[in-house]
Amino acid sequence: AGAAIRLYKSGKLPEPSAAGISVPEPGDVSVFPSQRAALRFVPVAAGLFLAQVLLGGLLAHFYIERAGFFGIEELFGVHILQLLPFSIAKTWHIDLGILWIASTWLGAGLFLPPLLTGHEPTNQSRYVNVLLGALVVVVGGGMGGIWLGANGYFDGQLWWLLGNEGLEYLEVGKVWQGGLLAGFLLWAVLAIRGLKPLLDREPVYGLAHMILYAGGSITLLFLAGFLFTPTTNIAVTEFWRWWVVHMWVEGAFEFFIVAIIGLTLVSMNLLTRRSAEKAVMLQALLVMGTGVIGVSHHYWWIGMPDYWVPIGSVFSTLELLPLIFILYEAIGQYRAMTAGDGFPYTLPFMFIVASGVWNFVGAGVLGFFINLPLVNYYEHGTYLTVGHAHAAMFGAFGFLALGMVAYMLQLSIDPERWDGSWLRASFWCWNVGLALMVFVSVLPVGFLQLDVAFTEGYAAARSLAFYERSIVQTLFWARLPGDTLIIVGTVIYAADLLRKRFVLRQSADDPSVEDMAVAEGIVGDDD
Repeated sequence: AGAAIRLYKSGKLPEPSAAGISVPEPGDVSVFPSQRAALRFVPVAAGLFLAQVLLGGLLAHFYIERAGFFGIEELFGVHILQLLPFSIAKTWHIDLGILWIASTWLGAGLFLPPLLTGHEPTNQSRYVNVLLGALVVVVGGGMGGIWLGANGYFDGQLWWLLGNEGLEYLEVGKVWQGGLLAGFLLWAVLAIRGLKPLLDREPVYGLAHMILYAGGSITLLFLAGFLFTPTTNIAVTEFWRWWVVHMWVEGAFEFFIVAIIGLTLVSMNLLTRRSAEKAVMLQALLVMGTGVIGVSHHYWWIGMPDYWVPIGSVFSTLELLPLIFILYEAIGQYRAMTAGDGFPYTLPFMFIVASGVWNFVGAGVLGFFINLPLVNYYEHGTYLTVGHAHAAMFGAFGFLALGMVAYMLQLSIDPERWDGSWLRASFWCWNVGLALMVFVSVLPVGFLQLDVAFTEGYAAARSLAFYERSIVQTLFWARLPGDTLIIVGTVIYAADLLRKRFVLRQSADDPSVEDMAVAEGIVGDDD
């Protein structure tokens, strides 16, 4: 960590100042057809997000009432556990979390190029719509296949190809995974087409190049999921599964969000190009130098030597540093700007800052704690992991995706018709709800489980008898306010997106001269 900080700080950075800085106003930037097409990813992702949080509420309630859901069975004759067993609900909840965040990033990655270049490739919007259609088919087929496979509708090889593969986070059948891989490749082609003016002008370590490297690393690591079959030894299968799951979360995803957010903050004039490039290059270094080794804290659990637990635990805590660096500098610049005439993108920046906070709490503090070898040995699979996962996944990656949505929408709506009040309400519902869920309910249950694992053994901590304890049941009920706020925030968000679809600006076929001002800030010399 010390070496990383020294590497980033090598080279004197100027004090934050708003002097001479002109922030592009939303109404001064044209909207292109491909950006309108990219915005269609947002309501699709919002639908997946809403389904995920509703399933999360159902799963939380299953720990209290295992035979029903608030009397629905008695009132309507609906046997919810027969329609949606716990295992399927959990699988959908986990997979939808990845899919809605990834869908939002795909849309954001295709929205930014015209903003940064003032350039619209021929038929770009048509290809963006094709990618969106393919995504809908893959998501629908994958989620439906999980339900059909788990309920025995597929025989022989079909369960593995079209149904439920049975590996957590990689449940969807191989055919749907292949479709997702093809979608990543198409996204990369479209990103290259859109970013070509920047790619031609900047060095190979420039921000546009880094976005492509990060997107390519997501695709490359996803290939590890194709290196096993149902007959492969389970230890080998788990090895490659974690190369997809945790190298995505602790490597490629972090790389991608630092590149995207760095470029976005530069476009807002909250970050210099030089600082963003240093942060992204540092992230790339950490992905290769710590992410690859950091994933090894899972290896002991799949049958590999125990020395991987401490090695992986140490290295897996370093990936969040670059994001903290660029947010620290961006906050300083934001304060300098808001001390004057104001800053037009306060709401998107709020989401980005919230992401940094939750990244530090969820991935940094909680991730570091549960990866300590002595703790990790006893807490694996307990509610401490649940707390870490929710704070890190939704708090870090989710808020970044939602911040990009706020930025995209604000640029796509005339300033006089822009209303951020609903998004702001969702922002506070999500933050307060997540804090209540994690700190009032989930983590206390996790610490109780850890204590039982220390004193009575791991089996006792994971037993049904533990979950039936009165204090644990009380803590489960204490989760209700937080979960409710998250669901309410998501409903408001989805409703706001429907409302804003009717006030989007018309797209421009040709760039205006002012549009290139953003690109000049990206490729210009700010040393």
